[in-house]
Amino acid sequence: MTAGALGAGQLCPRPTLDLRSRVPGHRDTLIGRDLEVLTLSALLGEEAHRLITLTGPGGVGKSRLACAAVADARIARVAYLDLHGTTGCDGLAETLAALLPDEPCLLVLDGCEQAADATAAAVDILLSHAPALRVLATSRRPLRLYGERFLPVPPLPAPPSPYRQDVLQLQDYAAVELFVDRARAIDPSFALTAQNARAVAEICTRMDGLPLAIELVTEKLRLFPVDSLLTRLREGRPVLGGYHAARSPLHRSVHSITEHSFRLLDEEQRALLTRLSVFTAGTNLPTAEEFWELPAHRTEQAVEALVGHHLLRVTPGGGEPRFTMFNTVREFCLERLSATGELPDARRRHAEHFLSLALEAEPHLTGPQQAKWLQRLAPLHEDLLAALAHLETSGRRLDAARATLALHRFWLVRGHLDLGEQWLAKAAEAFVAAPGHEEPSARAHAARGEVALARGSVRLAADCFWRAACAFREQGDTAHERAALAWLAFTHQPAGPEAIRKAAAQLLRVASDEGATVEVANAALPLAAGSWSTDAKLTADLLDTADTLFMRARDVRGEGLVLGLRGAVADARGDQTLSERLLWEGLYRLRSIGEHMVLPSVLEGHAVHVWRRLPHQGHRVARLLAAASALRESTGAHPPLLVHGAAAALPDARRQLSGSEYAAAWREGRVLSAVAAAGEALAFGPPPAGSASADHRPAQLTARQYEVAELVSQGMTNRQISQRLRLSEWTVVNHVREVMRRLDVPSRLHVAKWVLGREYRDAVDTVAE
Repeated sequence: MTAGALGAGQLCPRPTLDLRSRVPGHRDTLIGRDLEVLTLSALLGEEAHRLITLTGPGGVGKSRLACAAVADARIARVAYLDLHGTTGCDGLAETLAALLPDEPCLLVLDGCEQAADATAAAVDILLSHAPALRVLATSRRPLRLYGERFLPVPPLPAPPSPYRQDVLQLQDYAAVELFVDRARAIDPSFALTAQNARAVAEICTRMDGLPLAIELVTEKLRLFPVDSLLTRLREGRPVLGGYHAARSPLHRSVHSITEHSFRLLDEEQRALLTRLSVFTAGTNLPTAEEFWELPAHRTEQAVEALVGHHLLRVTPGGGEPRFTMFNTVREFCLERLSATGELPDARRRHAEHFLSLALEAEPHLTGPQQAKWLQRLAPLHEDLLAALAHLETSGRRLDAARATLALHRFWLVRGHLDLGEQWLAKAAEAFVAAPGHEEPSARAHAARGEVALARGSVRLAADCFWRAACAFREQGDTAHERAALAWLAFTHQPAGPEAIRKAAAQLLRVASDEGATVEVANAALPLAAGSWSTDAKLTADLLDTADTLFMRARDVRGEGLVLGLRGAVADARGDQTLSERLLWEGLYRLRSIGEHMVLPSVLEGHAVHVWRRLPHQGHRVARLLAAASALRESTGAHPPLLVHGAAAALPDARRQLSGSEYAAAWREGRVLSAVAAAGEALAFGPPPAGSASADHRPAQLTARQYEVAELVSQGMTNRQISQRLRLSEWTVVNHVREVMRRLDVPSRLHVAKWVLGREYRDAVDTVAE
């Protein structure tokens, strides 16, 4: 039976049975489904599988895959029945039973979801009374019959964020391959290049890898270039309208497919789906309950039904499950919300929710729950940006500025530097224009300066820090004024080291106060980087101070940055073993929070040391250097704090490896995520301790130094130790530094480990005696 043989549930009186060549043909190329075609054709070749159902969302290509697999399989007789658009199938079983032959036959039922219950009943009857019959069905959901073998059809693989411009890498994604193939059908000169690669990658991901959506979006290339098309998608403007002439009537647009799915839902399911469409990155059950204002059990039932219809999908990950919506479905639901006049209220509630979330997250982004909150915000980034945009366009500029200031640390850590700088510029303007907001205005200038400096915009950073210092001075906030001046001195470093020393002395004085914050610690790091080649003692003081403040706040990222800087200093001194160990420790901390901005520099430094220690590991070292390079490109970060000889290691790696080996290693490395690259580097392990390590020689500490070390192991700060021992705080600082030197350890944490280890060994020796 050919496509269109059914109309409004009425069967064609004489369905056609013939060879597999009568299955509807297609004039385009099937891309990215080689494995699925092989799997399905193999299943069709096994007579034990009498009912196979292809399931998946609308537009994923179930019908196309079914036809390709049937054409590939060796089946004598095939009957094809298109059920798309059918609302009822009364008499289907009886009609087909009278016409299907007794000999082995495959019945292809395409689009069973439109009359799922009736189709399932008919298939159950046919399979029970026709032993020679086998059925291949396509449906949004399984028929739920005994013996059914269902095969999910996933979207085509699409590139993950952050998007990179590596053309060879992107060509391996089937979604990109399909986009390029269909784009060339419109413009034969179209090619994937370094200039358009990121835009194409993001478009394919925004289309969820759905073949129909990708084909429809490429149709818009007749009107818009790739960059403009991506801009329209980011702005939420419709791009999937239109009519695909090569498809059957019910497959010619995403809108028609989604509308037919929507009709299968009850009123509660429709209401929930449309309200959740304002969430870009999905949501969890508690948030869905909050937005729908219904009991938990009814919300859960509705969500389960929507997942079953492939209108929502469960996002993998630990903790509370998240449910995301295909962008094609979102666009349809947003149109319905707009048509009913509910969209403004839904957008308002969405913005309020994420404004509250951003303000709640702010104090935790530099504390003991840093990793947890960074991980929580990461999948919600697009929703946070959408909330900021709505607050801005609806006239709530101060609320948008408050949320921006709350999120700046997240952007800095995760490498969203361009976005961060743009929103912080708006936030600073909003605070300046509003009387009574001098303090957040100063903080916004300082935060923008940090982001600008990370991007390599030194002049802009200097201007921001100057404005911040002036604003903090007017408020009498000495600590933050000194922090801003420290950053400013670093931006003016070519003027001479005297400015660095002066700013450092002022910063160290305010850092000794009990209320000193991580902002002061962060400001100490650029000064340490600017002074290590001219004043080793000042560098050590600054790093000790920063480390103390970071440990007091339990700021893991800060501890990782201190370790990275200490590793750079040790490398400059020629102590490569200590440098590698410090960088390994720093890398471990930065990976634990998903750091992206400074991680490439630390990764490169560690890779260089591995190369020196293990020259036979050239392939893996090249992978690590490639991963660092790709990560830096994706963030646009040029942090000035860490400098290593990564560039010098690349020629050595090239000389050791053949051209093809090096190219393969480089390609493999560029596809590694930040977490995967850091994990591969850490897998080398820290370098073995040398003869001078604290583990292999007794530490010669004085009685006072050991007393200080014991108090450090108890978690006391320098000030608390000075009060306990009735010493000046700077004397304690010198004692701690000397203890670390004698133990040959990089941080206070290692001092504590040494003390605890010694106490344990003493206890064991006592028991043995």
